[in-house]
Amino acid sequence: MKKRKKVSDARLRRRKAAAHAAFRVLMALVGSLVYAVGMGFFLEPNRLSAGGVAGIALLLSQVLPIGTGILILLLNIPLMVIGMWKFGARFLGMTIGMLVISSPLIDLFSSWGPLTEQPILAALAGGALMGTGMGLLYRAGASSGGMDIVTMLLHARFPYIKTGILQLSLDTVIIAVTAVAFGNLDVALYAAIGILVSTYLINIVLYGSDEARMVYIVGDKPDELASLLMNKQNRGVTFLQGYGAYSGKEKRVLLCVMRPKDLPYARELVASCDPNAFMIVAGASAVFGEGFKSYRADDL
Repeated sequence: MKKRKKVSDARLRRRKAAAHAAFRVLMALVGSLVYAVGMGFFLEPNRLSAGGVAGIALLLSQVLPIGTGILILLLNIPLMVIGMWKFGARFLGMTIGMLVISSPLIDLFSSWGPLTEQPILAALAGGALMGTGMGLLYRAGASSGGMDIVTMLLHARFPYIKTGILQLSLDTVIIAVTAVAFGNLDVALYAAIGILVSTYLINIVLYGSDEARMVYIVGDKPDELASLLMNKQNRGVTFLQGYGAYSGKEKRVLLCVMRPKDLPYARELVASCDPNAFMIVAGASAVFGEGFKSYRADDL
């Protein structure tokens, strides 16, 4: 009986692992497509630098008779070797698959012409799509290649700096070179807008919204307040030991962490239960644990 259960558990684990792997592959495919749409329909045909290797490829495509997508593929070869050495064969396989899919799609989409010729709209739409695609690729354990690999190496060395910020720093250098090469500051500024949007979307897709509120409540009905927050709002509550300097009495202070959207209802609950209570709200830059971010979120 025990042996049968062990076999069943092992089979279940294999199924879960297979489902997880399939989901990662699907996420990488969607990320590749979204990335290619942003580059091919908006950035490349409007000659807006996407930063990184894509930006370098865009520069070279102006002087070489090779499409931007193929140049991206060629420039990635030496960086692929570094990526395999540092992140393993699975990372290499996922990233090569992404490049094989997205590179010809970029050239195909750009040959159909831009969906808009307004630079600001192209920068906003292209940056949003490219950032979303790159974020999905990172989450799938792949990348769009090129400077993304450099970014991931830097993030491994400096884990306290978000991936999107590192990407932005590298892309800023590429944009500056683009401005000098083309002698067109307007194009560089439009490209900068696209990269700022892309950076924001990368961080949102990778890490989610970090916004949270730490709520401290000092009142005369701590048990009732805790019960309301736990039962009515499904929020965890911690009691902190306090001591009133003026009253000289011991008090239990409630600590509760919640999303900004939950705060108005929490105020109503506190006001209805103990209108004389003090409610102090402070911002939290990041919260890890059940109901919030995974502890592994910043490993990406």
